[in-house]
Amino acid sequence: MGKKLISVISFLLVAVLLLAACSNSSSSSGKTTIKYWSMWNKGEPQQVVIQKIIDEYQDANPNVKVDVQWMGREVMSKVRNAALSGDAPDLTEQSGAEVEGALIKNKLAEPLNELLSMKIPNEGTVFQDAFLDKVLPFYQQGENTYFIPYEIISSGFHYNESLFEEYGVKPPSTWDEFVELNKKFQSKGLAPLAQDGNIDFYNAYYYYWLVERLMGPGALIEAAGDKTGQAWSKPGFLEAAKKVQELVDNNFFADGYKGSQYPAAQTAWASGKSAMILVGSWLSSETAQYSSKDFVYKAFPFPEVAGGNGGADQAELYLIGWVAPKGANKKAVQDFLAFAMQKKYQEGIVKDTKNISTRTDLDAPDGLADFRDIIVNASSYHKEYDGLQAEYPDWWKTVFLPLDDKLIFGEMKAEEFVQELQKQTKDYWSKK
Repeated sequence: MGKKLISVISFLLVAVLLLAACSNSSSSSGKTTIKYWSMWNKGEPQQVVIQKIIDEYQDANPNVKVDVQWMGREVMSKVRNAALSGDAPDLTEQSGAEVEGALIKNKLAEPLNELLSMKIPNEGTVFQDAFLDKVLPFYQQGENTYFIPYEIISSGFHYNESLFEEYGVKPPSTWDEFVELNKKFQSKGLAPLAQDGNIDFYNAYYYYWLVERLMGPGALIEAAGDKTGQAWSKPGFLEAAKKVQELVDNNFFADGYKGSQYPAAQTAWASGKSAMILVGSWLSSETAQYSSKDFVYKAFPFPEVAGGNGGADQAELYLIGWVAPKGANKKAVQDFLAFAMQKKYQEGIVKDTKNISTRTDLDAPDGLADFRDIIVNASSYHKEYDGLQAEYPDWWKTVFLPLDDKLIFGEMKAEEFVQELQKQTKDYWSKK
């Protein structure tokens, strides 16, 4: 009986060891599996580009299978829950701000430091040297690199160069020049500003950018996290609100903007029915089918405000990229990412998705040259919306966006807006 018991125990021990070997990153056949949860949906341009990378990586590495699931924009909350339970994928992607808030700050991401000195296959380029300056380390924590960006988005004012030439005007560099430009278009019977009022986070661009120019990066995120609400009493927050109110009081927004349903306003803008629109750099690809043959997509940064702490050389850096959640097969992931950052694949980000690549040797797609110049020539960067929507998503949705809508719709004056921000921020934190 004793020998039989020993044999049973030995068998079970071998079975356990075999099961342990068959983790997320391997299979019973010995093939390595990279479990990849993507933010893209099937059929989106980015999905098509990434699927090609996966297919060709698997062809070049027959011992590796990339098990990808196209999970859409809510992927990060699913990844975070999986990471907390120890069942996360090896690889995922989202905006850097969301990755930082959900994974990096909670120690739920693997550092990918070895990747930086690896050579990109078929090129010989050192991985970290392939990126635009300051982009790769933007979300670095201490000495650790967790986030690998492959796509750059930013925001600013879009305009048609042909229309500006027709009216004999140039892009403004200061707020006062911007106001005068609005008045000139208005006097000629052209709506100065397009705005799809049903998109609350588009409406938020004005106040957010004014705070950035007046108070500099970090002011909004600090005030949002102030449990007393007192931070909102700083003068810059009221001044920013007054400037939004100035646009409203002067009727610079196109008629009917409050009820405009996306993409009505941006389509009208592309058709020449308004002069400018403040939104993300994706706009050119979204409106190309509505613009005329002589339409020349151009952009200028949000104007400087006299006496402000933020200058026009300070750019928004909205990055999309990869991260390896806690427990990932780092070796396999880093090998795949080195392959994925080859120039021939990143050209797809430019040509097929119509976005700006993080590679230093790729030009911007048609219509985004100005945005790439703004980013390349920036002296410093800040996160989209100062990181608010990623750091404090509930506050952003329940406190800020509803109040900001009332401000930009002229339903609330600047003073009341700031008072309510102070009151509702305090109330929000008191319930946490």
